[in-house]
Formats: sequence, C-alpha cells, structure tokens
Amino acid sequence: MAKAAKKKANKAKSSKKSARVVARPKAAKRSAKPAKKKATRKPSSSGRTAARKIDPLNRKNYGALTPMLAVSDVRRAAEFYKNAFGFDVRSVMDSPQGAIHAELRFRETTLMLSPESREQNSLSANSIGNTPATLYILVENVDKTFASAVAAGAQVQMPVMDMFWGDRCGSVADLDGNKWMIATHKAEPTEAEMAAAMKQMMQQSQPAAESAAATAAGESEY
Repeated sequence: MAKAAKKKANKAKSSKKSARVVARPKAAKRSAKPAKKKATRKPSSSGRTAARKIDPLNRKNYGALTPMLAVSDVRRAAEFYKNAFGFDVRSVMDSPQGAIHAELRFRETTLMLSPESREQNSLSANSIGNTPATLYILVENVDKTFASAVAAGAQVQMPVMDMFWGDRCGSVADLDGNKWMIATHKAEPTEAEMAAAMKQMMQQSQPAAESAAATAAGESEY
C-alpha cells in the first residue's frame, strides 16, 4: 500500500516537471518575436532621405513684391527707416568692406537695402539726381509719422493734407533722395465725390502755380 502511494507521488512530481519543461519553450517563443520597426523616412530613389518641402514663393519671409533700394550707407539708411517710419531691422549682412545687404520689415512688407555701386551701375536717387518711383506707406497716424520722418532728417516735399481719394497724405524725401508718400486712410468717397473734390483741389492749386510761375519769370529777367 505504501509502495503504491509512493509511486503515485513520484508520478505527480514527474508530470509537474514535464509541464514546466513544456511551458518554457512557449515563453522563449514569445520573447523571440521581432521588435517593431521604428518609423523612418522612406529613402528616395537615389538612396537619400526625402528633403523637406520648400515653398517656391518663400511666403514666410516675403510678399509678392519686395522693393530694394540702393543707398549710400546701408546701416545709416536702416536706422533712418526705423526711426522715421517704424520699420523693424530684420537682418544686416556684413563684409570686410561694410554692410552689403539689409532687410527691414513693416507689417507684412519687406524692404531690402543694398549699397550703391558705380561699377555695377547701381546708384542711389541722390547720385542720379532724382527718382521716378514713390513709395506709398500707410500708417495709423500720418501727422505723427510725418513729424518723425522730418525729425529723422527727411526733407518735406509736400505737407500733410486731405486728398480727394480719401487719404490724408504728406510727402518726404529720405536721406538718399527716395520719395515717400505717407498716408492714413480717412474716408471712402464715391466716384462723384472724388471728381468734385479733385476739381476743387485743382482750382485751389492753380493760383499758387500761376504765382510761382510769375515769380520764376520775373527772376529770370535779372
């Protein structure tokens, strides 16, 4: 009887041991599963990693049209535009010969500056003697900005006045001879109102023009 019980106990031990042996390969099988691959960029046909997409219009830094002015001194001009009109100086590129490029920002508009160069036929307005271009800049308070421009060294071309198209404007020439018309939008007249206001403005300016012409003619006699 005791022998039978001992035999039964040994048999139970043997079956438990074999169960443990059988269980081990399953665990090993689970750990043998390959790790998940990390997400990587698909290589291009040339074998290189795909390049980041570039905006051909560079809308992050520039609008559709960016003026570039030739100036006698890039740093001086940048400082003037900051003080006169409120531009932010975004960057100035230096070289052993001095500043060769600057970029300024006014709201959504970028202004570039480059040094004038006679060798490259890139001259400032003062060097040429005049400019056919006028830069029209809209500000919150034309009278205040006009005064700041004059205080910074601009020359008055036309005092601030209300214009027939609804803007209040004044005109100045900057340190390099570039013309700036500073304006604040004040009204939105109809076409008929603009025509009437333009006619009135011309009538008011005609006597002054005739007087100036007569003065010039009188001076030419001597």
